[in-house]
Amino acid sequence: MDPITLLIIIAVLGIGAGLVFSPKFRQLLRIKSGKAIDSATTALDKEKDEYNELMKKLPGQRAAVQKVMGNASMAKKDLDRAKDAVTTTEREYKEAKGLGASEAALDELANKFAAAEAAAEDQKKIVAEAQSAEAEARSALDATTKALSKFAARIEGDERKTELAAALRVSGEARQQARDIQSSLSTAGAASRQIDKELEEARAGNELAKGTQTEQELDALREKAAAKAAREKLEGRLGGGTATN
Repeated sequence: MDPITLLIIIAVLGIGAGLVFSPKFRQLLRIKSGKAIDSATTALDKEKDEYNELMKKLPGQRAAVQKVMGNASMAKKDLDRAKDAVTTTEREYKEAKGLGASEAALDELANKFAAAEAAAEDQKKIVAEAQSAEAEARSALDATTKALSKFAARIEGDERKTELAAALRVSGEARQQARDIQSSLSTAGAASRQIDKELEEARAGNELAKGTQTEQELDALREKAAAKAAREKLEGRLGGGTATN
């Protein structure tokens, strides 16, 4: 066995021993796993999970109620049979007496009648208890069903609230971004103004490099005079004359 596999087996055995023998270790795992679950699930997820867990128990409750209802129904049928037995025994007694049965036979039929009547009375109590249990069980099932229905409606409402919260968060982020952009634009505007200022200063520097206004005026006159002289020279050549240097 390689060392890594051996270390894994030792770690698993250590965790297993901690779970079995150390209550504090088990508590630690519950706390850590609980925190991990809390961080990985939303409140709505937990609410839906709780609802689903309750819904899983509902079929079991229905099955229990059906059993109680079945018992009540069977108890009622047993009572009907007990009543029929009383009626049958009473009829048998009357017929036997009419036919001149012996006292011993009549006593036996009378005892049979008394036993049937006692059984019917006992069965009445059983039926009353069964029907009471049925009513209580059905009431509990109705209450559970209504509670789960309200729970489902609350989940739907909470889901809408969650969606609204998400929308409000997006809206808040958008507003904050808009403010940030506006702030950035203000900063950019100040920077643009600074660039314009630097351009104007450069233009002013370039203008100053040309000299004073008087110097610029004289330079312009000299340029005009030079141009005039050049044109006169060209006009003289075009007129047939030979220009002399």
